[in-house]
Amino acid sequence: MAKFTGIPPITGTIGPVCIYKMYGKYFMRTASSLTGKRVKKDPAFRKTMQYAGLLAKASRIASAVYRTLPADRKQHSLYRKLTGEAMTWLKEEWTVEEVLAYLLKMYTVQPVQASEPETIVVKATAYRQTQRVKGKARRQHKTMAASKPSYHLYTSRYLGGPDGANTFSVIPLQSGGP
Repeated sequence: MAKFTGIPPITGTIGPVCIYKMYGKYFMRTASSLTGKRVKKDPAFRKTMQYAGLLAKASRIASAVYRTLPADRKQHSLYRKLTGEAMTWLKEEWTVEEVLAYLLKMYTVQPVQASEPETIVVKATAYRQTQRVKGKARRQHKTMAASKPSYHLYTSRYLGGPDGANTFSVIPLQSGGP
């Protein structure tokens, strides 16, 4: 990006050069070959447009929730947080109604008007498969035996003691000294 020292006659694109004003100074750069029409139509940008559509829905949901908030709670950072959270749930394939009901429940004190019993199904997230363990680490991984806890450790952790009661006993240590 080059600075323009004199006052340019115009701002805009002239051939392959783009002239623009930023912070009171003029700059020049080469014009991008990427156009809005290409981003909207080209299959290479299909995911970009899908996420743009999700962001539009998330913004509308966040706006509806934000309008219900009292004036003392309204801050732009909260609106951005609502939009991001709505975007997250839309990516997890929740419906607009489910996301709206959830955000209203979490951020407002108004009861949610639901036509059916209030249940929100949380769908499992899709995790990428981890990379396979290779070589020496794989052999070590295979040869490691899964150790089971002893009966006493198991009962004290999960059942509350050897007889099932929530009691702990102290066993004195034997000293082998003179």
